[in-house]
Parts: sequence; structure tokens; C-alpha cells
Amino acid sequence: MSWQVEPADTYRRPEERPTRRIEGFAVAGGVWATAVPFPSPLAYSYSYALRYPDGIVVVDLGWDSDEAWQAFVAGLARAGACLDEVKGVVVTHAHPDHYGLASRIREHTSAWIGAHPGERAQIRVGEAERGDRLAEIADWLRECGVPRSLLAELDGELRALDSVLPSVEPDVELHDGVPVPGTGGALVPVHTPGHTAGHLCFRERERNMLLTGDHILPKVTPNVARRPGSDPDPLRDFLASLARLHRFADPGTVVLPGHEWPFDSVSHRADVLRRHHDDRLAEVESAVARGCGTVWEVAQAVSWARDFSAFTPRSMRSALAETSAHLMRLGEGGRIRRSGGQPERWTVAAR
Repeated sequence: MSWQVEPADTYRRPEERPTRRIEGFAVAGGVWATAVPFPSPLAYSYSYALRYPDGIVVVDLGWDSDEAWQAFVAGLARAGACLDEVKGVVVTHAHPDHYGLASRIREHTSAWIGAHPGERAQIRVGEAERGDRLAEIADWLRECGVPRSLLAELDGELRALDSVLPSVEPDVELHDGVPVPGTGGALVPVHTPGHTAGHLCFRERERNMLLTGDHILPKVTPNVARRPGSDPDPLRDFLASLARLHRFADPGTVVLPGHEWPFDSVSHRADVLRRHHDDRLAEVESAVARGCGTVWEVAQAVSWARDFSAFTPRSMRSALAETSAHLMRLGEGGRIRRSGGQPERWTVAAR
């Protein structure tokens, strides 16, 4: 299957979307994308196989399930490759839908696995550390002002999510601007913190491609979250990372995201996302000015794609973390101020 590169922000009505599940597609020049299924409205994430003289380097893996593993292996076969040809794996970030298959890769191949060192917070290692992290998350929910009646439900959802976090330590540390091993200098990491602290995009210089993981998607706005384990001001990091990508605005650059579809004009999409966050910051500040003081209260006051009260526990957690990130950005900018405690409260700063 071939794929048409589309402009960012292309709107697809439900009747225009493919009715069959996408399995994968050839991009160009020895690059193959495999759609790896996972349990989410997004339906799948992309794993990209890039062929080099020394073998195949894979960018992102996918969710850890038998179905996902079968899709990954079948995708390699459709690309005319096999597991033995995979020499290395690099991940944009260590969320389960991008890194979950790491343990199976380690079991079935001799490939090395590379990630930015900032991703360690996303990797579950040891029960003691897991217990500490879950306790921090429970405290964070109380700081957000989540009603007591919902704390157990949200805490249970977070424990279930933690149980599927990858537990495989990478072999290779990847750093901004240092070419990926085995690619002849063609594949270069670009550090783009925001979605996670160690998120990487990858510039493929010989093929004029930019693989963006979850940093930039063509339609969905990536989640930028402040919660335990994140950087103190993740929205600041995300916006700075968007600005960095303007230097990859060469005509003809193909953008290969972690979800949805390939697109062009990374600069245009970065500008759209910047405006979205500017609007959301104004909306959050207005909610605080009206007397919404906790993260929970502000999250209910701002606009979402659907009503906040209809959110699943997972969507509610994401909304709280994103709202918290916007509150912190406003606080760091001197627009609002925070008082600690459980819950913490925000008020408009005196001017």
C-alpha cells in the first residue's frame, strides 16, 4: 500500500476514513511504516523500519500484546525483511504504545535499543521504585483537588497503566545531534522535550524525512502534562521544541508522525499548535480570574473536545495533567500564583 502525504490539519469526516484497518505502507527509499494496534481511540501507532547498508534500524515499536507483535513482524515481512536484519531500535519516547515491544525485541533479536536518558522516568524498573511512583501519583491527584469520591477510581486507572509500562533498560543513550549508530550518519536525533522529558524526533538527512513521534501529529494535539516524573514546566519545554523544528522546513520534507498519517509543512503545524496553546493559556487564566482555584476546577471550566463529565478515568487524568501544565506556565510567567497544600490553589497575581 502506498500513502499520500497530506497537508497538516486535514479534516477527515468519519465516512472519509478507511473502513479497514491500516496494516502499513511504503514511504520511500527503503522506509516502511507498520501500523501496530493498541487499545486507544487512535487505534494504532507507527513503527518505521529504515534500511541501511548494515541492516535495519527501527524507529518506535508499539504496544506490548500478541496482536501488536504479530503486526510488527508481519510489517517487516511486507517490507521484505525479517527480525534477524534488525540491528538497532531507537524510540522517540518510552510510552507503552511506542516502547512496549522492547522486551520481545530483546528476546527475539540481538538488536540494541536506544533512547534519550530523560526517558528513564517512563520505564518501570523494580517494585520498590514502582511503589514510590504510585504514592507520588496519589499525592498528585489530591493536590489537583480531585474529589474524594473519584480518587480511588483514578488511582486504580493509574495503577493499571503503570502495570504496562515497559521495564527494559535501553542499551544506548541517544543525544541531540549525535547520529544514530549503524546509519552512516544519516539518522540524527533532535531533542524535543515536552510530551516527555526525553522525547526525540529523528531527522533522516539523506531521505529528507522527519520522524516526529508524538511531538507533532497532523490532527491531534499532543498531550503536554505536568505530573510526577515530568519536568517542572513541560509546556515551556514543548513550545521551545516546536520552535526548534522550524529549521526543518525544507520544501519536500516528509513528516512521519507516531500516529494518524504522514504530512508536509512541519512549520505550519508547529504554528497551529503554538496558537492552540496560546488560546488555552488565555482560557485557563480566565478560569482562574473567575475563581476556579484548583486544577480540578479549572479543568472543568475550560473547553475540551467533549464534555469533561463524560471523560473516562484515563482521559480525565490526561486533562488534569494538561491543565496543570498550563497553570504552571502561567505561574512561571507571573500571571498567576500558587499556594501549596492538598489541594494546591491558584489565584491571579497582583499587578
